[in-house]
Amino acid sequence: MTGIGLLFLVGALNAGTVAQTDFDRFAETASGWLLAGQGLPRDYRVTLMQMEAADRIRAIAYLRRLGLMTGRPWPIDDILRPATDETEPPE
Repeated sequence: MTGIGLLFLVGALNAGTVAQTDFDRFAETASGWLLAGQGLPRDYRVTLMQMEAADRIRAIAYLRRLGLMTGRPWPIDDILRPATDETEPPE
């Protein structure tokens, strides 16, 4: 494997690690809500929209499995939309 190929491989692995950490942190928070007997906060959609689409899908599935998300389903456009920056104005 060339040096450049190795750099790309390491970069791809690191990118996956960062996304995994964000989801894990969210899952811990959501589990805390469940254990405390709380529901979803009003701004949970904002938090999910700041995640990458793959993590957002995992988070939605996790919230549904926990029983915290029982409302209407998310539109596919929202699920697959790229992550938004919290300083970015809404479209």
